[in-house]
Amino acid sequence: MSSSGMLFVLAGPSGAGKTTLAHHLVGGNDRTDFSVSTTTRLPRGEEMHGRDYFFVDDDEFDTRIRNSYFLEWAHVHGNRYGTDGSWVRNQLALGKNVVLDIDVQGAVQIKQTMPSAVLIFVLPASSKVLLKRLEQRNTDSGKTVEKRMEAAAGEVSFMGVFDYFVCNDELEKAKSEIVTIFLAEKMKLQTIGWPVQALDYHGNYMNGIDFWKGKRVVVSSGPTREMIDEVRFISNRSSGLMGVSLAEAFLYAGAEVVLVSGPAFQMDPPGPVRLVKVGSASEMLDALGKETKEADLLVMAAAVADFAPSNPVAGKLKRTDGDFSIALESTPDITVSLSCSCPVLSFALEYGETSLLRARKKMMKKGSHAIFLNRGDKPDTGMETACNSGTLLFAGDTEDVEIMHGSKKFVAFGIAAALGREMEGLSNG
Repeated sequence: MSSSGMLFVLAGPSGAGKTTLAHHLVGGNDRTDFSVSTTTRLPRGEEMHGRDYFFVDDDEFDTRIRNSYFLEWAHVHGNRYGTDGSWVRNQLALGKNVVLDIDVQGAVQIKQTMPSAVLIFVLPASSKVLLKRLEQRNTDSGKTVEKRMEAAAGEVSFMGVFDYFVCNDELEKAKSEIVTIFLAEKMKLQTIGWPVQALDYHGNYMNGIDFWKGKRVVVSSGPTREMIDEVRFISNRSSGLMGVSLAEAFLYAGAEVVLVSGPAFQMDPPGPVRLVKVGSASEMLDALGKETKEADLLVMAAAVADFAPSNPVAGKLKRTDGDFSIALESTPDITVSLSCSCPVLSFALEYGETSLLRARKKMMKKGSHAIFLNRGDKPDTGMETACNSGTLLFAGDTEDVEIMHGSKKFVAFGIAAALGREMEGLSNG
């Protein structure tokens, strides 16, 4: 199984020293590279195209925006800067770490599109120190320095979006803190998948997971929200953790993974996973229709709301003292509506002794290749928990597979492996 690289973003006001710290991080760690930004500004001093920046004109920058080229882009001090999203994800998928030295606006954007990115805010000891640094650079006019200080006040207000703060007052101390953050983040299980040291504790549990290497897997996750007005909504209980865990499992098996997620508490897959955010069931249906065109597997782990208000209201409904009723209509059955050309793994949350029978009927109705049965009446499984267990059923003659109780990540790897064994058997048979 492969491991994922991580994206580290260093940001802060101009003159904070983030570039020096970024160079230290890249220079002292193997398989760690800079992402070279694209900019519309002219080169300064000895800056070179392709090494320091990719220098383009406004027309070319506009073309790249239209083509969804950028992971993030922003206006900074009269010019535009952006980061190549495909290059970053490809590097992370190869297990390489990427370091970005960008502005605060861009860092905030990245946290929205790639929540697993590690954001580090860099500041000197005080605003007076920052002012002195800008003046001593001798690269900007007094008016430009003044504008940069005004901008710094606004940038600091976004610090709460970041994961870490480093005071770059004593350079060697700041370098040490940056490296400490880097090493700690690289040890997270989200980065290393399932450690090889843990594989032999469960025998053949992971056998079959390599089937997904080079395949394209689309995972749906989280709840959907069907709006009553612009504040209130109808939804299903779901943390999104199972969907994220499945995205991790298929990623570390070597697949290209897209996670289509409703508004969930857990929406932070590893960086190589492309995250597509949706709100309602109809938005999820549209997104999955686009993403599954060339997919090898669709995993329908999302807890899609079954009903939606017939007449959602603009603004906010006023509270009334009397009774209030809402007319509801059924939302589309996404799996049935898609008529997906690739195999589908569905999920069934069932209660009671006839759960297995109902899950099998649901699998046949949806035309799914397999379905994972979650028992909602078993403790510490399913919705809004850290753990899970269940039964994986197949549409063919393959015997059901019991997935033992454990973390949702452990369960996700078990599902991916068992489904891989099934698919491999079909391709060989």
